[in-house]
Amino acid sequence: MSEIKPPNRNGGRKPNYHSVPVKTSQSGAKKSPAKIGRVKKNKIPTPVIVTNVLMVCVILAVCGVIFAITFNNIKYDKDSSSQQRPAVTSSSSSSAVSSQSTMSAQSAVSSAQSSTATELASTADVSSTGQENPEPAVNADFNKEFFKDDLFIGDSIFTGLYLYQYLDRENVAAAVGYTAYSAQVNPFDDTFYSGTAVDYAKDKQPKHIIIMLGSNSLSPQTDMDDFVNGNRGLINSLKTACPNSTILVLSVPPITADSSLASYSMVTNTIIDNANTRLKALCSELGVKYYDINSELKDEDGYFSEKYAEADGMHFLGTTYTVLLSSVEKVLEQ
Repeated sequence: MSEIKPPNRNGGRKPNYHSVPVKTSQSGAKKSPAKIGRVKKNKIPTPVIVTNVLMVCVILAVCGVIFAITFNNIKYDKDSSSQQRPAVTSSSSSSAVSSQSTMSAQSAVSSAQSSTATELASTADVSSTGQENPEPAVNADFNKEFFKDDLFIGDSIFTGLYLYQYLDRENVAAAVGYTAYSAQVNPFDDTFYSGTAVDYAKDKQPKHIIIMLGSNSLSPQTDMDDFVNGNRGLINSLKTACPNSTILVLSVPPITADSSLASYSMVTNTIIDNANTRLKALCSELGVKYYDINSELKDEDGYFSEKYAEADGMHFLGTTYTVLLSSVEKVLEQ
């Protein structure tokens, strides 16, 4: 009798005992072979990326600032050591170049004046050359008490009035680099008074206001109309702020033939004389007093007399202030 075989459930094929059944997910779908065994990467949070980018930008900016400061210092040291006069701007140069040249020259003058003004306090009786100051002129006498209710507005030259102790500090509103315009908008001494010279005059209401400004405003590129308008603005502001004060405007003082300080801005006595002519006409127009101190300080050759001039050829020797105050007192008494 033949052996009975069980039915072949493989459709007549032999079963493959080595085949591995494919696992399925709970939903019954097959997993992709490519995803089997892959490690999931963690993404960097956006805030971390933004923070890192900002840090890099800040570092680059700081490096740029440090480089710029270092480069400027190197350039300044190089220019200072060369001690060369700035080139004269040609008449065909653009107004922007002329303005930049004027500002650079005036900045150099202000810097040099700052150094000179600092020395004034320690050189009350001796000039910067180490020589004794000359004897004052015969008429160089004044009464300090006469100026006790007055106010002097000026630049670094006028700071010598209190540094040499000819006047009290409260009688002087002066600053290094001061001009007719800056006297209206910039404080003259934050450690003494926080406001401008005009503000101080308004608070003080002086009997007389004596103005001497212009040394920081003049150069070959100076527009004389702007120079006059700056002084007009200052005088009108003071007339409004102090209606009962007598205003006296002094001419711009001269320079010596070899003034080292004037060479920075290339100002000449011809330019100064032209400015004074315009200044005198302005005072006549506005009805204020004017005095030509410039002519009184010149020698026979038309330059700032060496018996009155500091070594830089622009600032006053200590005894020159007595000449100035004596003349001012006589003018105000008239």
